[in-house]
Amino acid sequence: MEFNHVHQFCSTWGNYHFKTFGGKFFQFPFTCNYIFASHCKTSYEVFNIQLQREEVDGVVSIRRVVMKLDGLVVELASSSITVDGNGVTMPFKKAGISIGSVSSYVKIETSLGLIAMWNQQDSFWVELDSRFQNQTCGLCGDLGDIYVNDDSVQSEFEVKDPSGSCESVSSQSTTCTNEDSQTSLCTDLIYGPAFNSCRNLISTDAFIKACVKDLCSCKSNSTECLCWTVSEYSRQCAHAGGEPQRWENQHLCEKTCPDNMVYKECGSPCTDTCSNQQRSQMCDEHCIDGCFCPAGTVFDDMSQTGCVPLDQCSCSHNDSSNLTACLSASTCFKGVWSCEDLSCPGVCSILGGSHISTFDDKAYTFHGDCSYVLSKETNGYFTILGDLIKCKNSEKSTCLSSVTLKHLNHTVKLFTKIA
Repeated sequence: MEFNHVHQFCSTWGNYHFKTFGGKFFQFPFTCNYIFASHCKTSYEVFNIQLQREEVDGVVSIRRVVMKLDGLVVELASSSITVDGNGVTMPFKKAGISIGSVSSYVKIETSLGLIAMWNQQDSFWVELDSRFQNQTCGLCGDLGDIYVNDDSVQSEFEVKDPSGSCESVSSQSTTCTNEDSQTSLCTDLIYGPAFNSCRNLISTDAFIKACVKDLCSCKSNSTECLCWTVSEYSRQCAHAGGEPQRWENQHLCEKTCPDNMVYKECGSPCTDTCSNQQRSQMCDEHCIDGCFCPAGTVFDDMSQTGCVPLDQCSCSHNDSSNLTACLSASTCFKGVWSCEDLSCPGVCSILGGSHISTFDDKAYTFHGDCSYVLSKETNGYFTILGDLIKCKNSEKSTCLSSVTLKHLNHTVKLFTKIA
């Protein structure tokens, strides 16, 4: 059976909405700690993800996410990120787990075959390799079964919170006095021109029903209550390969950005910066929503002053005395050093089999399945090759299997322990 990419995706958002791995939509109002998704039905639990919401003045958000990932415990909260109880800053990498910032999201990626994204507000989603088919439990259901997660079994996944912070949420009314007008509003938005690329990618009708539920249970007369679900529809469209366009405006679900950035429904998660001006050209990930630099500008990651034209980019270097000497006779132009041909040290590295840092401190991610030239001397004095292959435990990740050094008539090959 061919496995559908969409069925490897589980999400929760807004007004206690869920979409399971099998594509089922349901609402489950709770502020208790529940298992969102876990590896089960095996002797060893590779991952266990728990999620807890909170509701303040009618606004629902995610209070905390605890992820147990092959021995490490990652905890996400509104004001902190901890790994095994210790506070960390992004970007963070350890034992096959990376935590980074992508637009307004926190992204957790593992070599286990698991990716999670949190918008630091109401939306959280997990994507799994299909190798976990028929081995998952929790509110997300079973990755291989599209008929799981009946409402009657959701309470089985509650995990007692040591802090005791858990309140029951009153059942939300299903009656709606003006359901026809609410349905018309949601339909017009989701079937609008901004989502033309989404029609055949995800379940449009299910999102319309969720949108109507939000408006019917809204504690005010504002149409702002539909923002959560329409935003999630846009996110899932982009994840499925669509290119949603801007649908918000100053009168509906308006999004604002800091500095001189602009909001986009579909922007590259690989942001071009003064120090890495072609990063988006190496990007193979689907687009995401968030704040981005306007066309013709890049993000100034040197001075952190927002978006600037290339000719306003400054240059930087570390405090190495050798590098400082090399740059003493150099000039900066559009964020790039124009250097004299001097003897300067440099380091190129590969981390995790795909994260590459170049000699001039440019960083990018590259997934391959072949033998690649990492570096070579132009006259053939030496050549360094790297063999990248798919990791054993993940469909999406690549691992460095070996490194070969060719020096004149000598060849040395080093093999790694593949994850």
